[in-house]
Amino acid sequence: MERKRFRFEVLLERFFPNFHRIILTNLLFAIPSAVVFVIGYFIFRDGIHPLIALLAIIPLFPFYAGVVAVCRNIARGDEKVQTVSVYLTAVKEHFFSFLLHGVLIYIASVLSVVSISLYISKLSSSWIFYTLLFFCILIALLLLYTAFYVPLMNLSFDLPLRYVYKNSFLMSFGEFKNNLFATFALIIVFGIFFSITAITFNACGYSPVVLFILLAVFWIFLLPATFTYMYVFFIYDGMTAIMRNKEDISKDLKDSIDKSIEESKKKMAPKVEEEDFSDIDINSLKDTDDYIFHNGRMVKQSTLLRMMKEKEAQKAENCDEE
Repeated sequence: MERKRFRFEVLLERFFPNFHRIILTNLLFAIPSAVVFVIGYFIFRDGIHPLIALLAIIPLFPFYAGVVAVCRNIARGDEKVQTVSVYLTAVKEHFFSFLLHGVLIYIASVLSVVSISLYISKLSSSWIFYTLLFFCILIALLLLYTAFYVPLMNLSFDLPLRYVYKNSFLMSFGEFKNNLFATFALIIVFGIFFSITAITFNACGYSPVVLFILLAVFWIFLLPATFTYMYVFFIYDGMTAIMRNKEDISKDLKDSIDKSIEESKKKMAPKVEEEDFSDIDINSLKDTDDYIFHNGRMVKQSTLLRMMKEKEAQKAENCDEE
């Protein structure tokens, strides 16, 4: 009997066979990254504040849609992922929604960095700042997890953006176990890259040029797609299970509502009394405009003849259905 594999085993089994796709995805993302970084260099060549540097999130995020799309397909076990077509299609179809995501994520990042920095600087003033710092870090963590789900949910489900943000925020703490697994995986990957960088940087005599080259190589070939694959792998299955369950519940609720409405309409509809033709012999009627007395009123013979024929036809149809 085959043993059940650990999730990290499955993660590696899907990562390494698709390693060339990870590299290609990074190369595709490196093109707009290079454009943004070159423009930023010429604008802020005399120095740039870290919060200003974070502005790069906004123009790059539409192209990040392609990274998420490719990594999602690899993470869920798709075979022979068409990297270039998946990447370009995601960027084309979700450009403007991801541009909005970039703006909102930038704002959340700035507020988190500023708030945490402020409370750290105030720790020596009063113990209350420790409490405020704790809640600030907790909120920043929830915003980070929300940022995990927003692009993935936007790509995977046809939902209005307000529901994308609502569901993503709810899953930021509702799927806390999977989020912790994703965080743990990111920490491991970051530790590996940091260790390689530190060892190489130290071996080369702490040369800034070597550090710059290392960071550039990692960014161009590995970092964006590798980090994205790690967190997407751990949150995708849980997210899709919840969303499919919601869709099933919504469908059942819609069917129930439609059934109730239909029943209400039937109850409210005026009851039409069935016409009684027992006092008339259909063979005695003629298709003329001559009047005949029927059920307390004068009716044309042609009208009565038509009504009686329709009633007989209806009875015959009901018999056939039974």
